[in-house]
Amino acid sequence: MARRVKVKESEKLDDNNVKYVTELLESDKPITKKEACGILRISYNTTRLGNIIAGYKERAATEARLRAKNRGKAATDNEIVRAIEEYLNGDSISEIAKFMYRSSSFIKGIIKKHNVPVRSTSSDYFSPELLPDEVLSEDFKPGELVWSARYNTTARVDKLVQIQEGHGNVYRIWTLGKNQRYAAQPWYELGKLEHLQNLGVKLHGQGSFPN
Repeated sequence: MARRVKVKESEKLDDNNVKYVTELLESDKPITKKEACGILRISYNTTRLGNIIAGYKERAATEARLRAKNRGKAATDNEIVRAIEEYLNGDSISEIAKFMYRSSSFIKGIIKKHNVPVRSTSSDYFSPELLPDEVLSEDFKPGELVWSARYNTTARVDKLVQIQEGHGNVYRIWTLGKNQRYAAQPWYELGKLEHLQNLGVKLHGQGSFPN
């Protein structure tokens, strides 16, 4: 088994970059090992370079074997719950697919089938992602965990603050995740998450509001 390689902050040892360097080293006109170390931003050390490449190849082989093993199999209950939890917590579709040894289309299928609110890739505050009809509701309870389309994160409902003409119910919420804050949002930008909790999905944000 290849040894685990320690990574310094300045080094570029992500799998994509190591794969790129490996392909260059094994091409018909290979680059030098010194050039490979430069691309990886590591000190010139052929032993360490070899360990890095061996570690990458081992991970790639394991991933290919497990993906092949899972190919064609239906999603298990645990996979469904895990994929939804990681997605709502901020992981990308490709990241989830990688560590679950599944394809991106497989993960997208879970998200769509279970009416998981889709995270906007652009995170446009002024044009939030439209929510599925299945998760929309005009009424939310204080303390209820919801999806905030405008802030692209889970949130907790504090209270109904007003009823605006043309917008209906507007709620004060506490957004969760990296940028926590109070905000006001109309009902149509908030998504119900009870159906996901009923599946066993654990959502962050249980507890009291900040002072």
